[in-house]
Amino acid sequence: MRHKTVLITGGNAGIGYETAKELLQRGARVIIACRNINKGLQSLTKLHLETKCKQDSIRLMECDLSSFESVRKFAKLYNAKEDRLDVLICNTGLIYSPNIYTKDGLNSIMQTNYLGHFLLTNLLLDKLKQCRSSRIINVSSSAHKYPPTNKGITALVNFKSDAIWGSYGPSKACQILSSYKLKQDLLDHGVDVFTLNPGWIWTSFQDSLHSALGTWLFVIVYPLLIIAKFIFGKTPLTGARTTVYCAVEPSLKDSYILYFENCARAKPSSLCTNSESAEYLWKLSCEAVGL
Repeated sequence: MRHKTVLITGGNAGIGYETAKELLQRGARVIIACRNINKGLQSLTKLHLETKCKQDSIRLMECDLSSFESVRKFAKLYNAKEDRLDVLICNTGLIYSPNIYTKDGLNSIMQTNYLGHFLLTNLLLDKLKQCRSSRIINVSSSAHKYPPTNKGITALVNFKSDAIWGSYGPSKACQILSSYKLKQDLLDHGVDVFTLNPGWIWTSFQDSLHSALGTWLFVIVYPLLIIAKFIFGKTPLTGARTTVYCAVEPSLKDSYILYFENCARAKPSSLCTNSESAEYLWKLSCEAVGL
């Protein structure tokens, strides 16, 4: 990964942090895009201490994926100031938000997890094409399989839904379905597109559930979570392995594989590999983000 530049959204915490750490240790230059600069700076200091990387090997930039204005501002600055983009890792994921809608009038989960990344990717495509062979990696979830397949694309495209808990699965399905189209579109441009399921990461789920349920109810549910943690939970370090694999594995160059679990090819929901649905989603997404 030496002489390569990697951009990671949400690289200041959880599996994003572990991904950034691993790629720094492999010699990459890592740029972390995050919403909270103060928290980002704390993570930057920690990364320097843990990896002993050079000062210019890591950069922090502000980007709030729940705001199209912020994403456009970030992309404009990145394209103007950065020479390379070899790997784009769309890692930021929101399970719960106290705010149903963003200031753009869209569902906060859908915009943060899917539409914000959709806009960011499109605004950085030219930079990725310049650095062929390059890669786009969307960190999805097994929750993408939850939307009912019998409802087709209509189960995914309600970008203004007032549901918070019910929006996570559709947002992750949209990630994979749009990646399916993007992968086909970029076949001749030297840009590989991958999606993946990192597994159930204990820390992110715990924090989100605490915010959603409140302290008292969370205390009641907590013992069940502890049991589930030991059965299903992964640490951020373990959860980051598939992301790192998709970023660095040489054999994946020009690969036709779209979706990975545990560093191996896996099968996504049939809803996420339908060409007609992908075209429709792409059209609606472009309209939603103003492309």
